Amino acid sequence: MNNNTAQHIEMSVELYRDPRDDGGDNLLIINRGKHSLSFEKLSGTDEPHSITWTLTGNASDGEFCALDEADNPGFLWLVRIPNEKIFQNLQSTGRNKLTIRNVHRDKSSEGLWHYQLFARFGDKVYGVPLNFGCGAAAEANPSIKNT
Repeated sequence: MNNNTAQHIEMSVELYRDPRDDGGDNLLIINRGKHSLSFEKLSGTDEPHSITWTLTGNASDGEFCALDEADNPGFLWLVRIPNEKIFQNLQSTGRNKLTIRNVHRDKSSEGLWHYQLFARFGDKVYGVPLNFGCGAAAEANPSIKNT
């Protein structure tokens, strides 16, 4: 997904398997597997991009884990942590929504940032699957790219 004007992006987050199946481990799936976003620079007058992840469908009864939870925070940057001037106001907006602002205005905000999400369903916590492979066949991890 490539966005060159300021806009609000909604990303659905569902469970891979129906939670009633009680098949043990489960996984969160972002936007039906299309979980990588790409943004071009904003003009000086544009409002920041905003991204909202919402638990929907078979995950709608769950809740994102608290953002400050030690073991499974609702949202976590992986490998590289972006400068606080780029991604701002990460917040939980209700039990089933997370929102962040992406302020991408110049070369200093360019980059690729991978992230992880965790949500709780009763006494179980599930996250987005991560891929540690590389090469052309490797599926991309959830990411936000500012070009």
